[in-house]
Amino acid sequence: MSARTAVATVEKSVPVESSIEAALNSLIQEQIPEQLEAQTPRRIQIEDDAERSRSFVARITSNSIDEIGELASDLSSALQNLREFLKSEGERVQREIVDYAHLNRTAVAAIKTIIETASAPSNGKS
Repeated sequence: MSARTAVATVEKSVPVESSIEAALNSLIQEQIPEQLEAQTPRRIQIEDDAERSRSFVARITSNSIDEIGELASDLSSALQNLREFLKSEGERVQREIVDYAHLNRTAVAAIKTIIETASAPSNGKS
């Protein structure tokens, strides 16, 4: 192959490649707008669904967090009331124990007096 035929071959293949490239480019350009138009409503729908989902989750978690805060406050108040009740009951039980101990000592002293009186020698009666 001579230099002249090689140049002629290259010159002939360039326009063929250019025409193929041009045809491919035009097909691609025709397809891209159709694909974009087909994807745009779908993409918008997906974005809308995602936004609704985010909004829904935000509302639910906000309500849940508020409810948990209220429950924690109620629980804290109930525990404080229970603590005060248990403290007062403990004090009441201690007072009753002291009263029963005093009653027990009084009863033992009375029994001792009765026993001493019963076992004492009679004053001439027998």
